[in-house]
Amino acid sequence: GNSIKIPMSFSRIGPSTSLYMASNSAPFEIEIKIPPSNSGLAAQMKIQPIFDGPSELIEVRYKLPFGLDVEPKNGLAVCTKDGKNGEEIGDVLRFTSQWTMGLPRGNGLLSTAASFSGAIGWQCSLFDVTKAKSWEEVVQALVSNTPQRTDEVVMIFERKMSN
Repeated sequence: GNSIKIPMSFSRIGPSTSLYMASNSAPFEIEIKIPPSNSGLAAQMKIQPIFDGPSELIEVRYKLPFGLDVEPKNGLAVCTKDGKNGEEIGDVLRFTSQWTMGLPRGNGLLSTAASFSGAIGWQCSLFDVTKAKSWEEVVQALVSNTPQRTDEVVMIFERKMSN
């Protein structure tokens, strides 16, 4: 069916609205602001390009609700329609913000006390689309961005540059 099979040769990627360009196989190094827009959180990311040859990362943000045209092609989530916030046909979705239930992220230590104080809530992270085990996982990550949890969704696309 629609399942994505990810070859192990694909490593991680990165995002941006100001375009990040990579030469050859050097990773993109970017900083992404984590939703919601007032969270004050940012993630430092190193993203390995998936294309041979020059490519760039495009960070796309949408207010909710949002629409997106991507479909699985050759194990990648490929944009099939130009979007009004900058994504173009052929762009590969590398990361999307996703919301999962969990404890607040601190220094990596989880305190058991926190789990009893009602501190478990929705946490936003960046979902690595190339590591998805199925297309369903990609869809779930995208649709987890609901107006009850966030005011925006952030996605990072990689675009092949013409030589």
